[in-house]
Amino acid sequence: MTKYADYCPIAMGVEVLGDRWTPLVIRELMVGASGFNEIHRGIPRVSRTLLAQRLRQLERSGLVHREEGERGRPGRYALTTSGEALTPIVWAMGHWAAEWVFGDPTEEDCDGLSVIWRLHQHAIPAKLPKERTVIHLVLTGPGGAEGWLEIEGGHVTVCRDDQGHDVDLAVEASTPQMHEWITGRTTFRELVANGHARLLGPSRLARAFPSWFLNDTFTEDVRRSRRRARVLASA
Repeated sequence: MTKYADYCPIAMGVEVLGDRWTPLVIRELMVGASGFNEIHRGIPRVSRTLLAQRLRQLERSGLVHREEGERGRPGRYALTTSGEALTPIVWAMGHWAAEWVFGDPTEEDCDGLSVIWRLHQHAIPAKLPKERTVIHLVLTGPGGAEGWLEIEGGHVTVCRDDQGHDVDLAVEASTPQMHEWITGRTTFRELVANGHARLLGPSRLARAFPSWFLNDTFTEDVRRSRRRARVLASA
């Protein structure tokens, strides 16, 4: 570990968490990723080499524990007690950013595959259909992508290629607007009303689809930010 700038707990914390990728690795482990490939899919813009380096660094820092896999199987990563203690700090960073610095997605921000992966991560098991259900997502515009969500037994699997299964619900939507929805900056009803999304399939599935995913983590922060902006604009 690099020597911290001065004898101060905050300075020491910055040495552990103060790079671009480490808090995002913690974020992925917080939301349930455990395999190397799972973590990388949640942070696709980091190289696999750099991700491996960050995970080793977190192991050395005592924040992450790696369990060896069985012969021929990859290992799994998990937060240690020390790493778990960081989770409220990482969430607090998100809440602060959502209120003070988080804005509309730029074209560079847009990544349809990341949206599809986030849907899988944000799924609420108790709200998912009881029967096997296949969702075909077609995201358009900047960063557009196509993918499938297979729901079965309270679990969601992401597929980037067509597995040949019958599709129960098709979702066509704007990639930037889906980013806005999954981060709580808009509602799915607004997406549909404004022509940014449409659902093709049985009405019971179309109506229920938005309720299957948690997207309100930062909603209150966004609302405070917008109220402040309106007050400043009217001053």
